[in-house]
Amino acid sequence: MASYGSRAVSRQMGWLRHVLTVLSVIIFLLGCIVIGYMAWVLATSVTVSRFLEGSMFWTYAVITLGFSLFFSGLVGWVGGASESPCLVRLFLMFIVLSMLAEIGGIITLNIFDKGFGDILEHGWKEVNQGTRNLVQKHLTCCGWEGLTDFANNNEPIDDSCYEKVTPSVSGIISRVDEEASPGTTRRMKQSPCMDNLQAWFEENKITWVTILATVAAIQVMCVGISIYILQRVSKLRKIRNTRTVSKRKLYDSSSEGSDDHKYMHRI
Repeated sequence: MASYGSRAVSRQMGWLRHVLTVLSVIIFLLGCIVIGYMAWVLATSVTVSRFLEGSMFWTYAVITLGFSLFFSGLVGWVGGASESPCLVRLFLMFIVLSMLAEIGGIITLNIFDKGFGDILEHGWKEVNQGTRNLVQKHLTCCGWEGLTDFANNNEPIDDSCYEKVTPSVSGIISRVDEEASPGTTRRMKQSPCMDNLQAWFEENKITWVTILATVAAIQVMCVGISIYILQRVSKLRKIRNTRTVSKRKLYDSSSEGSDDHKYMHRI
């Protein structure tokens, strides 16, 4: 009986449940990537006290997005694989809430007049040094605003801030003379990362916009498929309930006819 019920639910959901499962797995993996990256960032840069201050808005937003993708993808994955209309309904609620939060975030940024450069600046201040080193290494830059980031502090300067030059090139500023001895073949990079990073995003706009649009399209597809599956299940259940009621009425009618026949036979 249990296997028959499972086959019945499978026929009710149709083949689209497999598509929903695959899309949910993709969302789940995206959530895992975001959560894993933020766990690395928090573990290597942020103390507990700073995290609890309530001023790391970029970090909170990214963590919320990661967990939203993680839990919604997990629920959709289990719901599609187990053929559970209840979990599919819960998955639909999670996806809709995630989309509303994303739209609300975009509206909030527009209200507070925060541009893309402001988002990058907040992200630069809150990410760990490992992320900054990767940016400085691959985009040939040093510091968010350039060498001025290291002018009034004693923070160590990573090797990613240096570039190889010919020995004839002398130091640029006194801090460089302190960091590098005479005759070395490297110097600090002069370009600020704020300019290079924005230029990189501008040059690769097609790539990252396409990725974001793909994620949004997957979410929209999940909403559409979930609604279709739930409507299909509800419609088929109503038909099945109607047939069950009809059979019961027919059985009751036949039973009454049989009783009348027995009564007349006794008379």
